[in-house]
Amino acid sequence: MSFVGAAARHEGAILLLVVLLALGGVIALPSLASSIYPPLQFPRIVVVAHSGILPARPMMLTVTRPLEQAIREVPGIRRVRSRTFRGAAEISCLFEPATNMDLALQQMQARIAEARSGMPSELDLQVERLSPATFPMYSLILTGGLPIADLRDYAYYLMRPAFSRVPGVGRVEVQASDSRELEVVADPNRLLAAGMTIKDLSAALAAANQLAPVGRYDAGGRQYLVLASDSWRAAADIAATPIAVRKGATLRVADVAQVFPGSPDRTTLATGNGRDAALITLSQQINTDVLTVKTGIEQALATSIAPALPSGLRISKVYDLAEFVSTAIANVRDAILVGGLLAVVVLIVFLGNWRMTAIAALTLPLTVMITFLFMRLFGESINLMSMGGLAVAIGLVIDDAVVVIENVHRRLGTGGDAAAAEVEVEQATQELVAPVVGSTLTTVVVLAPLGLLSGVVGQFFRALSLTLSVSVLVSLVLALTLIPLLSRRVFGGRRRADAPGGQAAHPAKGWGARLEAFYGRALHAALRRPRWALVAFALLAVIGVLLGWKIPNGFLPQMDEGGFVIDYLTPPGTALAETDRLIRTIERLVAATPEVAAFSRRTGAEMGLYATQQNKGDVLIRLKPRGQRSRSAEEVMAGLRGKVKEALPGVDIEFTQILQDMLGDLEGAAAPIEIKIFGDDPEVLGGIAEKVEPLLTQVHGVVDVVGVQRGNPEVTWQIDPVAAGRLGLTVEQVAGQLAASWLGDTSTELRLADRTIPVRVRYPDRLRLDPAWLASTQVRGADGPLVPLSSLGHPVAAAGQSVLIREDLRQMALLTARLEGRDLGSAVAEIQQRLKSLRLPTGSSIAVGGQYEAQRQSFRELLTVFGVSASLVLVILLFQFRSWLPAALLLAAAPLSLAGAFALLWVTGTELNVSSAMGLILLIGLVVKNGIVMLDYAHRLRDEGAPLREAIEAAARVRLRPILMTTLCTLFGLLPLALGIGAGAELQKPLALAVIGGLGLSTLVTLLAVPSLYVAFRASRRGS
Repeated sequence: MSFVGAAARHEGAILLLVVLLALGGVIALPSLASSIYPPLQFPRIVVVAHSGILPARPMMLTVTRPLEQAIREVPGIRRVRSRTFRGAAEISCLFEPATNMDLALQQMQARIAEARSGMPSELDLQVERLSPATFPMYSLILTGGLPIADLRDYAYYLMRPAFSRVPGVGRVEVQASDSRELEVVADPNRLLAAGMTIKDLSAALAAANQLAPVGRYDAGGRQYLVLASDSWRAAADIAATPIAVRKGATLRVADVAQVFPGSPDRTTLATGNGRDAALITLSQQINTDVLTVKTGIEQALATSIAPALPSGLRISKVYDLAEFVSTAIANVRDAILVGGLLAVVVLIVFLGNWRMTAIAALTLPLTVMITFLFMRLFGESINLMSMGGLAVAIGLVIDDAVVVIENVHRRLGTGGDAAAAEVEVEQATQELVAPVVGSTLTTVVVLAPLGLLSGVVGQFFRALSLTLSVSVLVSLVLALTLIPLLSRRVFGGRRRADAPGGQAAHPAKGWGARLEAFYGRALHAALRRPRWALVAFALLAVIGVLLGWKIPNGFLPQMDEGGFVIDYLTPPGTALAETDRLIRTIERLVAATPEVAAFSRRTGAEMGLYATQQNKGDVLIRLKPRGQRSRSAEEVMAGLRGKVKEALPGVDIEFTQILQDMLGDLEGAAAPIEIKIFGDDPEVLGGIAEKVEPLLTQVHGVVDVVGVQRGNPEVTWQIDPVAAGRLGLTVEQVAGQLAASWLGDTSTELRLADRTIPVRVRYPDRLRLDPAWLASTQVRGADGPLVPLSSLGHPVAAAGQSVLIREDLRQMALLTARLEGRDLGSAVAEIQQRLKSLRLPTGSSIAVGGQYEAQRQSFRELLTVFGVSASLVLVILLFQFRSWLPAALLLAAAPLSLAGAFALLWVTGTELNVSSAMGLILLIGLVVKNGIVMLDYAHRLRDEGAPLREAIEAAARVRLRPILMTTLCTLFGLLPLALGIGAGAELQKPLALAVIGGLGLSTLVTLLAVPSLYVAFRASRRGS
């Protein structure tokens, strides 16, 4: 019994199973999490260390280098890069892709714990594995007519807990220029008269502000806890606190200091829409639905946060990843719907019968619904790549149904009695089982080697290949079961003369007849002149090679995300207030840009997990929806770039879109271009970098060049250890007293019902920030005497190191750059050519990295995937035909199709990137599908006794319609993606263009060159 006959015997079970699977998909769809990208696993861990204001060089020697050495011992580590500056270090650790990152994190924490014993005691370490959830998905600003510390308190104590209660919300971070603090500002003369230092005063406050359990007792059947306390109940209690007894009189805080509300010395700044603000950024937990999380956030804002805020405070949104996700997924969804509709139109035009069209088109919604069920089973989410896989599949899933339904249409459209209709439906399907299965498997097997891809690219396209593979396999099963069953039911009881459209609907009449006649003449000419086919093969191969060299190349496609970030870096040593003054210029330019909806700014901090110096920060900009602006994000960035450069020529700036920046950060390659200069002496490396920077700026299309920062003003007090020793002090003890005097000491805090407020003891700003007064700062000896600092040491001014960068335990100078209006490949090629003119000192070397390095690795892996995919397709073809000749001929159409793909990419100005390269790999499976259907039928006719040439001509004419129908369905199904309309569609646009260009050309090769060369080679083999 045939396959179709067996299916017919279980018709009820098959129909019920299809319905249940489709319903399962409908039920599973709402439970699929939504996100912009697939769940990505990044082999990267970041260590951030803070140690007060320790200079860069000592910080590197005492903290960074020991940490680097310890981290280098962790198994699987691939690259360690560190960045050290005043008081902080950031170490980025990149592992091999196959590393178990949970285990790697534990091993790294263990190594760091072992190495920490020899580091400064006040060192604060943060070790975190990076993931997309590390970065914010929602950002707000709180503005109003209150002091900044009050805004921060409302954001931290009211909004932060409310957001943290929302299911799916991860980290909630609040940033503001000021936080609340109580200042105990001592009068230096009164303090000196009392024989005390700032350290003494702070210790006295900490000793007085105590709450400690001292006992317990039972009474009346209850146990009582006994406490000893003199802790402050309000800020007013601090001034009355006794600190010493002098000559029988109690000395209180009010006698030597003033107490008032204040804020710590500013090290960071935060503004929103050009005003003082509190910034609130929220990240989502791993594997949560970003749309559901956003709904919870906005519900919390409306119901519990906004009503509790005082009138006059305003909340503005400056970033919303969920908004971009919903828009992008909606655009891809629309591409699926439009592509499916266009494919159905193709069927109507060719079949001319609505019943046949409806049967074939039914596979589209059924396949999509069943695919959703398998996505749920495989743990996939609704994202740009999985939905992109469905969008690409729309033109493919209908192919098998088209081939089957067209064959049924052809067999039933010749007239006859009704009794044989069911038999002919079965025969029409049965003769296509082998070619349809083979042609579908070629599409699936080319996707299998994508597991060889590493990093972001591999994870991106594994999600796409999963949905694409599942959908075409589901469509194959439906084409061989559901399509014949429905055809038997619809047409089995009707006379074939009246069946699908009768004779009038058959393409032997009208435009169909003219098309077949034209093709018959063209095929006949090709069969007579096979040499022309060889010439065409050679010509297409040459064109493909030439276009391949000419096409610009990049990494990931650019998308309009609806917002972007301006990273800025002012000259080394720029004071925070001066940096603020400079960046206010950028804020004014941003506010004057009509496309901008809202923006926020950080100085001394950045979005994400970073150690940031005070002269660095970012401006986060949200644009108006695309329908309300005339320029794309890239155009807005280009316009602002020129204005900012003109207004602030001494400030380094970088413009980048948020998600692209996030992917680069997670991959450890934040900038498209990095120039890495290695050597031993930071000063020598800085000199080389200053020669390289002009070379970069001269390259067309290279923008946002950030060079090496050299020099950071420092004043070092050289403490005489002998003089300090006479007082019974070490240099470390002297430094501790100086830090308390100049920075202030926070050894205690005011404990309120719902919060604690630090209490800082310090000298007045007019003194501690005056370099002329520093020498008179009092230092207490071990036995109690007070001496001025000038008796223990003297100041030495110098230009210290600004930022020290190391990679894999080597000193490095780093320059970064971005691109505008130019592809990555050609820009780097020109840069490398210019770098050859440099004469490097002995022991120095230079290399190009960044996203260019990631691109090279991805292209190498994609080339391997291309070769493995072609080999697997060849295996399928050999199984299909059991002969090398048809297999080799059909596979030869794959590289020839590159000429068409490259031509369309070049005409449309699209880069050869990982998306278009994925399209080229997909082409390997697609271009052989039509040839399999045609040559399989020719072999069937040959087995029935027809001469080879007649069999080929007959098979080509009979399969012309299904070949054209499947090709056009695929091309029109991909057309909405190829247009790249709407946010998110840009990601699959290069893929769609590559497939359209390659498949269109390969169809001509399959219809004309393959039959001609097949007959010629078979004839030559017989002749030999």
